Amino acid sequence: MVIKKRKRAFISTICVVLLGVICCIALPNLINLSAKPSSKIIAGGLLHSSLRSSDEYRPVINQEDLSSERFQRPSKALPYPNPYTFQDFRKDNEKPPLVAKKFEKPEDLILAYYGILREASNMLGYSGGCGTIGWSGLPYPYSYELLTKAKQKEMPFNQYVDSFRGIGYTTLLKLIPAYAPPGTPQSTKYYMVEIEVITGAKVNDGEEYYPGSQFAYYYGLIAVEQTPDKGWRIKDVYYIPEDFLCAPMHSWFYLSDAVVQIVYGSNLKLIDKIDRTEQKDDRISIYASGNGKSYRFDFVRLTNGYDILLHEYILENEEWKETSLLGDKWKNMKLTIENGQLHKTI
Repeated sequence: MVIKKRKRAFISTICVVLLGVICCIALPNLINLSAKPSSKIIAGGLLHSSLRSSDEYRPVINQEDLSSERFQRPSKALPYPNPYTFQDFRKDNEKPPLVAKKFEKPEDLILAYYGILREASNMLGYSGGCGTIGWSGLPYPYSYELLTKAKQKEMPFNQYVDSFRGIGYTTLLKLIPAYAPPGTPQSTKYYMVEIEVITGAKVNDGEEYYPGSQFAYYYGLIAVEQTPDKGWRIKDVYYIPEDFLCAPMHSWFYLSDAVVQIVYGSNLKLIDKIDRTEQKDDRISIYASGNGKSYRFDFVRLTNGYDILLHEYILENEEWKETSLLGDKWKNMKLTIENGQLHKTI
């Protein structure tokens, strides 16, 4: 009996070792899959791969970061306050211009865009479980009109509407000014957005049960442009899908303090220590110092728990001056238009 127990223990040990070897071989390939380019358009925006970088460095991760619900469940955050709805713009005759309002502030334009989309749905070939949803496809011509003429030429209306196929509901969760690289014209601005969509199940002939709808989350950048005659218009939309099954046990890129320590400390040699961390809701600011200088790094926490770098600052004359410190090697750590994974693919 003792011999049999030892034999079973030995076999179990061998299995664990083999499993570890297989994971070590397979994991790098799994991580690199997201680097493949995409030409897919989702919800009116270009879909891009995850913001990833080298996995050369691994910090010590607190166990509570892995076991808490931060990475396993969507947040309970409320939708971003939005004064606009589709009803604010709806016309009985449906003759253009559909949106007569001239937006003097880019934030108002983006809020109006998502306020209109919130009541739109394209469920052709999909089931929402209970008939017509919202105003169906009626709002899409209104939101499409908020794009620049150049964007409309690049993405015809039918392609725009088709990019919402299967989406029954869209909610704006975050709207934050993003970094504008030096040389950006005054007529162009960038904003970080996060959206929540409810997708219906694709209708399959002969299917005996309804699989239910699903929640999906995207974040990314919106580029807006000030036009001479129509005020601010949407120039480009870049979306990145959020993953809920790839928490930091696979890497360190999703933890703000790890990013600051590894990138700005171990690699760029700019900081010696983190002085303090301030968090309010989904906004995180990490203050650090090194070589006689003080720095601040601003992150936003997504619904899936990932921390995304938005801004870098250096203290000069008692004021925080926005800067760019990452260089070419680490530029993909930050959500900016300069990120190599946000280049156009169509």
